[in-house]
Amino acid sequence: MRNDLKSPPPEFLPAALGAVRRASRPLALLAIGAGLLLAACGGGGGDGGGGTGGPGTSGATLSGTVVKGPVGGAAVTAFAVANGTKAARLGTATTDAQGRFTMTLGSHTGPVMIEAIGGTYTDEATGATMTMQAGSVMTAVMPAVDAGAAADVQVTPLTSMAQARAQSMPGGMTAANVGTANSELGGYFSVGDLLHTMPMNPLAQGSGAAATQEMKNYGMTIAAMSQYAAMIGMTTSSSGVVTAMMRDASDGVMNGMSGSTAVSMSGMGGMMGGSLAPSAGTADLADAMSRFVSSGMNRSGVTLADMQALMDRLRLSDGQLSGTGTGTTSGMLSGRAFMGTMSGGTIGAFAVQNGQVGAMIASVALDSTGSFSLPLGSYTGPMMLRVSGASYADEATGSRMTMLPRDVLTAGIPAAAAGMSDIQVTPLTSMAELRAQAMTGGMSAENIAAANSAVATYFSCGDLLTTAPMDPSAVGSGSSADANSRNYGMSIAAMSQYAQMIGMTTSSGIVTVMMDDASDGVMNGMMGTTPISMTGMGGMMGGGGMMQPTVGTSGLATAMTTFVGDTSVNRSGVTMADMQPLVDQLARSNGVIQ
Repeated sequence: MRNDLKSPPPEFLPAALGAVRRASRPLALLAIGAGLLLAACGGGGGDGGGGTGGPGTSGATLSGTVVKGPVGGAAVTAFAVANGTKAARLGTATTDAQGRFTMTLGSHTGPVMIEAIGGTYTDEATGATMTMQAGSVMTAVMPAVDAGAAADVQVTPLTSMAQARAQSMPGGMTAANVGTANSELGGYFSVGDLLHTMPMNPLAQGSGAAATQEMKNYGMTIAAMSQYAAMIGMTTSSSGVVTAMMRDASDGVMNGMSGSTAVSMSGMGGMMGGSLAPSAGTADLADAMSRFVSSGMNRSGVTLADMQALMDRLRLSDGQLSGTGTGTTSGMLSGRAFMGTMSGGTIGAFAVQNGQVGAMIASVALDSTGSFSLPLGSYTGPMMLRVSGASYADEATGSRMTMLPRDVLTAGIPAAAAGMSDIQVTPLTSMAELRAQAMTGGMSAENIAAANSAVATYFSCGDLLTTAPMDPSAVGSGSSADANSRNYGMSIAAMSQYAQMIGMTTSSGIVTVMMDDASDGVMNGMMGTTPISMTGMGGMMGGGGMMQPTVGTSGLATAMTTFVGDTSVNRSGVTMADMQPLVDQLARSNGVIQ
């Protein structure tokens, strides 16, 4: 049904929706962040310290890496965990220049806590060689180690935050609390398995080429902490920011507080006093990440577009750690993103609470056909899907294009649940999603459904979320497509054609302006009372001017006619006779979406 409350006044829309759209354009699969026991894989040395099994006792082998940038010369100690607290020492080792270590743990089984003290590292933000402060300890905690081997365990600022969180939970570092804390921090930073995902080293030339999105998220988050330390004046050692972040995370909320006490920055890396900013672990960290990615210190090849989803997720965050993990890998939502065949890029699923986009639930890369499968865990309710950084086959030109950093595809789902399939994310779902955000009450289930229905009616394409758009570039695709599918596919193609007609070199920009145009419910080239600027849209520079009032009506009708008649790009077999009703509908439209 449509919302029967009055919409915001038109003069409110441009500023408000600019902020809303940026917020909705917030990356890596969110999976269980619990420590995983890897299969037995060979022995290893280390200067096995006295532990449960005693020196020299055969048993589990623990190997891994200490990373704040690789930390060389760090003293690494493994401890048993008993009754939720650190107990007997199991083994020790010293990291090599790459931060690697190996030790034996004797016959211990159960949770294990790892501490790394001292050592030197290359600070990402400055390139300086720094020494871990005397008061800075990096930690990690594993839910269980059995006889055999635990390999490739990472000890990082993020595992340190998770360890501090588990220690502060009722019962302390129990296996259950450790699993929960690792999952919460992994979910917060979009890294599925904190303990076994190797962080990308952004100082290494081209390291992003072979890195997964989770590895990029992990490495860039650590680098962002280094950048944040530089921004706030930590001059002697950026390791102090890890200590502050551990204290901030311990109570489950990134808000500059440990319980009811502000986190002191006195003595942290040369700082003389003050408290950790409430936004340090949210918006400030996102800003630091943006600054680092754009700097010359980032040699990985990873771009702002690659990291936009995580940066947006941090900016949107209220700092709550609980509920950010997926909780379970069961319960999938699958579908396809389509603006022409798409590939690469990232799709994220975001919870919607009280009409606002909230925590990210999961994030994965699109496959080579634009398809995706997102783990929802137990989440049900309104949801927003968001695609960024993908490449696509532009229908009007046949060329391969990459979405501009500011451009996204989105979709609003009124009631998402595990098991949903064939969900479409397209330019039309994007228009409906931003329309729902602008309605009174925001993205409520009712508003999402109403906006989806209104945009679907405008383009005569049935159900936006479940109708698969016909791909007009595929030979003969029209023969098996019904009218809804044909209209859907040709509407998207018409946007591509219109972008070409007005000189856009990257057609994803047309989606952005169409979203803006649809947001107030009238396709007239305006957001409320403000004309929509075309400057910088898909190659249109200062001379781009303003969006024409007829783009979403007769402009699209003309573009659709042109596209359908060009058999070099329209290979579907669909003719003007098939499309005439929709062309006429658009040509006669007053632009009102209802």
